[in-house]
Amino acid sequence: MKYMPPSNHSPFSNLMHPAIGLGAFVGNLKRQRRSGPKAGRSPRAARVLTESELRVPGRVLIKRRQLLQKVPLCERTILNLEKRGQFPRRFTITSRLVAWDLNEVDAWIAEQQSAARLPGAPQAQPLPRSPSK
Repeated sequence: MKYMPPSNHSPFSNLMHPAIGLGAFVGNLKRQRRSGPKAGRSPRAARVLTESELRVPGRVLIKRRQLLQKVPLCERTILNLEKRGQFPRRFTITSRLVAWDLNEVDAWIAEQQSAARLPGAPQAQPLPRSPSK
């Protein structure tokens, strides 16, 4: 059987053209990837607290990003510690925003440091080496 090229009467004949290809048809269907924030919006970065703000009497609350900068644990570990009562509890500010009391977090860090310095605290031990052959 001999190959017959598509006729010009087909609505899809221009899609098979090597110069146009299928991309001309599919290109309009692709979602456009955003390269950054929309015009008029600034990226939402956690606000850095200054030293003078930290010295203000009263309660200072920190958001999730600020907490993760201060405590080197992942979100899931922090949640598990909170559920067990081993980490300061979060406050619900709005339906989408939670925060932690900075004084409680600092006290927890100090408690962890003092517990690590106790004589009975577990220390990291080097792994035993296997004899070389």
